[in-house]
Amino acid sequence: IQGTIRPHAIIILPNTSGMELLLAYEDEGIYIDIYGHFTKETVLQWGEMPASVAYLQSNQVMGWGEKAIELRSVETGNLEGVFMHKKAQKLKFLCERNDK
Repeated sequence: IQGTIRPHAIIILPNTSGMELLLAYEDEGIYIDIYGHFTKETVLQWGEMPASVAYLQSNQVMGWGEKAIELRSVETGNLEGVFMHKKAQKLKFLCERNDK
């Protein structure tokens, strides 16, 4: 990537003792270990550029885009749900609270 990189989140992957991470930036995410080596060939690819990204306790990552909220598996990056919305707004924080 050339130019400015827009980071979203650094997510510690579950069941890795803090040794593996998902780095979410721009419209994708990569899986690396704490030494910077790739741990998976898979790249998490968002359908649209998210404005905010958050990790959910259900082992999912949520991306808030301009037209939709995407839920993806934190382990595989596979799309697990999409919620369309009409009002695009930039969130300062995106998080989970009380399983919501």
